[in-house]
Amino acid sequence: MSGGEPSSIKRITPCAADFLRFPHERAQTTCLFYRGKDVKAVRQALYRAYRPKTFDEVVGQDAITAILKSEMAAGRPSHAYLFVGSRGTGKTTCAKLVAKAVNCEHLKGGNPCNECAACRGVDDGSLLDVVEIDAASNNGVDSIRDLRDEAVFTPAAAKYRVYIIDEVHMLSTNAFNALLKTLEEPPPHVIFVLATTEVHKVLPTIISRCQRFDFRRIEPDVIAGRLQAVAAQEGFALTDDAARLIARLSDGGMRDALSLLDVCAADAETVTAETVAAAAGLAGRGHLLDLCDRIFAGDTAGVLTQFAALTAKSLEPQRLCEQLTGHLRDLMLVKTVDRPAELLGCLPSELPALQKQADAIALSDLLADLSTLQEAAARMGKTASKRAELELALVLLTEPTVRTGAAALLQRIERLEKAVRNGWAPAEASGADRPEAPADPPARESATGGCDASISQERPAERVSPKAEAPFPAPETQSKPTAPRAAAGPAPFRPWPQVLEEIGAQNANTAGMLTGTRAYFDGRRVLIDIPNDTVRGMLNANEGMKACIHRALLAVTGQDYPLGPYQAIERPAESGDPLERLIAALPDDEHIQIH
Repeated sequence: MSGGEPSSIKRITPCAADFLRFPHERAQTTCLFYRGKDVKAVRQALYRAYRPKTFDEVVGQDAITAILKSEMAAGRPSHAYLFVGSRGTGKTTCAKLVAKAVNCEHLKGGNPCNECAACRGVDDGSLLDVVEIDAASNNGVDSIRDLRDEAVFTPAAAKYRVYIIDEVHMLSTNAFNALLKTLEEPPPHVIFVLATTEVHKVLPTIISRCQRFDFRRIEPDVIAGRLQAVAAQEGFALTDDAARLIARLSDGGMRDALSLLDVCAADAETVTAETVAAAAGLAGRGHLLDLCDRIFAGDTAGVLTQFAALTAKSLEPQRLCEQLTGHLRDLMLVKTVDRPAELLGCLPSELPALQKQADAIALSDLLADLSTLQEAAARMGKTASKRAELELALVLLTEPTVRTGAAALLQRIERLEKAVRNGWAPAEASGADRPEAPADPPARESATGGCDASISQERPAERVSPKAEAPFPAPETQSKPTAPRAAAGPAPFRPWPQVLEEIGAQNANTAGMLTGTRAYFDGRRVLIDIPNDTVRGMLNANEGMKACIHRALLAVTGQDYPLGPYQAIERPAESGDPLERLIAALPDDEHIQIH
């Protein structure tokens, strides 16, 4: 009896329980009796019930199984194997087959017979000479030293003592070093089988002492054929479209494919593509299409509103970021691959919508958006403000003008080059339209504590506490004053460029938001001039952005000045990005895609 079971439970062996079965005769189970009453047996998962029993049953790894069969048949197994590959491709299965084959009493062409005591002992885990170790939970040097000390003893019941170390890359450096000498010159009765999904983390000295096999991702057609065979044995129907969709979603892993099939077949006599889509969470692609339409249209307010609605429905920001990244990846494949259906994990009925949306955006803009989302996903794993990070990323996607860096500059230059290639040249500005030379900033009122009343020329300035910070409201339109102002406006805050550089070193998103802004000093506060209404609203509501600005001010000036808005009586006509004004003057040509 295992130590985790209460004393009132006694375990009955599979033979005595006669293997209670669920409908369709799916898998063997173990029966428990609780105080003399039958307890419903737990069904064995499909990926366990249909685990290959011989090398011939392993699908998608023909080259590897052929070599292993030859070595087993010749009686010349290697002292150490290293199985490398992604999850669900057959590494652990082949490791157990090696353990059975080297100890099998009646080999059949290199395959284990599955009838002798050694084969049955490996299958049910009762053979003490085959030890399976999870390196993720036994990664210390003490565990490997115990293994090394045990390896010198001869096998108790089998011909070879086999150690299967799964996820071997999780071992510490000291544990690897403790294993190294034994792995190089093991006792003649010991065989090591190491399995890993991240071979780059394994020491080269370990790799060089093993016979390495690289397990490839299984082809979708092979997975689909295997799923059809399993469905036929289980007694339920599986359509061809459903099998191919499961194969694409499993990303080359047979275990993942069987697990998804298990879920789909739990409550359906016939598994269709729609059943698979619902079980895999693909039915909600509509909100991704709508979200991307708003992003491509530059509808910042609409994007943030939809994001808030999705968050209210318990969709986590990190999960939405992953879904949006996957959707943009699908659009990239649609634009670059002739037959993308073979690579996409979507329903066939969704392909026209993806094609239409992919035609609405240039490839360079799509790649830039993908990079922005991936950077946001990397930052979300390091902060507790995941929602704020995704909101910043969404604003960057809808407002390309606030992006910084070489990629953003190249993207803007490319848009101008497209216009030139289409024969457009800027017209010479007339005298009335020619922009005037920049003048000194007009006199502006320093913000009051509330900042919600209209600015009046006759209104006296109010005293503001040095620590009080006003919100950043939208600028209010007023007629130009007819008389010169008596009081001088705030002076330009000269260290502002250095402050922006310091902000960029702390948070690239916040620096991108503040690109093109100017700052002034009224003697008490730093007044920030933010032309973009969306950015002003984000700064007004985001305490993290304000804290970043405070840290940058303190680092550059040594003073922690309060912040306030710089309200303009009249915004100069020449304000804004000259390059964006030039792009805005481009002709409306369908061949010029501006995002």
